Amino acid sequence: MAAKGEGGATALIEIDNLHFRYGGAEADALSGIDLHVDEAEFVAVVGPNGSGKSTLAKLLGGLEKATGGRRLEVCGQDLLTSAGRFAVRRDVGVLFQNPENQIVGANVEEDLAFGLENLGLPANRIAARVDEMLTLFDLTELRGREPHLLSGGQKQRTALAGVLAIPRRALVLDEPTAMLDPDGREEVLEAIARQHADGLTIVLVTQEMDEVLPADRVVALERGTVAFEGSPTELFAQNDLLGRLSLGLPMAGEVALALASRGRRLAPLPLTVEELVARLHSEASS
Repeated sequence: MAAKGEGGATALIEIDNLHFRYGGAEADALSGIDLHVDEAEFVAVVGPNGSGKSTLAKLLGGLEKATGGRRLEVCGQDLLTSAGRFAVRRDVGVLFQNPENQIVGANVEEDLAFGLENLGLPANRIAARVDEMLTLFDLTELRGREPHLLSGGQKQRTALAGVLAIPRRALVLDEPTAMLDPDGREEVLEAIARQHADGLTIVLVTQEMDEVLPADRVVALERGTVAFEGSPTELFAQNDLLGRLSLGLPMAGEVALALASRGRRLAPLPLTVEELVARLHSEASS
């Protein structure tokens, strides 16, 4: 049975002293990682290239075997065992950068049915679930469309719907918008936000700082270790750390800094577009 987290919430991910080393490597890709995520929590994972973000995502989804750890439990399953890693793949959905690597059906509808068919569900239940996911991810009009005829955002929404067609307890996303244009990125982020609002646990690996803002908590990795853990606001207040990890600020914060360099300092620093507009309006009115 999963332990209780802060405030009595169920701790869905309990990782203590995780180590992982790729075969032939001289050093760990992840070294002494601690990560605890409660049910329905939204945690963003950030860090420079090579910090171990994607490796951590694969481990959480049961797709890699840890070198070692004191306690490695996800959804009550022990990731140090083969049986535990296999079971975790049922409870945790994983979405990667390139949707083309995850879409296996000849068209949208077939792709959403693929995982359900592998579970051996009756045809009527599969059809009902596919219809539900088509509606949920705004794919109904695309149900018969072949993957190569979809836009980037449509492909990623199809891949996400396929992952979540099997009911999950958690969703791990590894830079899911990295290959998308602005419209496609917005489509996917809105879909993720809806899933979180419905109570799904989210672990989002990202290099886009605007995507960090909705998170309950941020974990920053550096050379395979945890360099920071706290709220998005706390992260973006640490200029030295941001510089060291080459993370930058959300777009609104970057605009505010550009304005400050021209003598228009906005304090406290706005992080969202709404905050930026409000500060500029307040300045203009004063």
